[in-house]
Amino acid sequence: FSRTIAKGPDTTTWIWNLHADAHDFDSHTNDLEEISRKVFSAHFGQLSIIFLWLSGMYFHGARFSNYEAWLSDPTHIRPSAQVVWPIVGQEILNGDVGGGGSEEYK
Repeated sequence: FSRTIAKGPDTTTWIWNLHADAHDFDSHTNDLEEISRKVFSAHFGQLSIIFLWLSGMYFHGARFSNYEAWLSDPTHIRPSAQVVWPIVGQEILNGDVGGGGSEEYK
């Protein structure tokens, strides 16, 4: 362990400090209103990313489901959220549902 290397640019400490300093709002200003604005804007920015991720899951769950096949024959086809593509024997998962992506189960 070398103390001169630990304090210099040869370590990753400066990268961690970049991230830590950006979120250390008290070091930027002492104005409570400005700190509150930064905290809430970061909070709502993170919420927007989470809701974008969730909406993508809902979209793909609806887009790749077997809902139309289930509407055409609801007595023989069970509803499924997503059809598993037959890549490495995964079409077995579509077998009990019916109306899936594999030809042998249609």
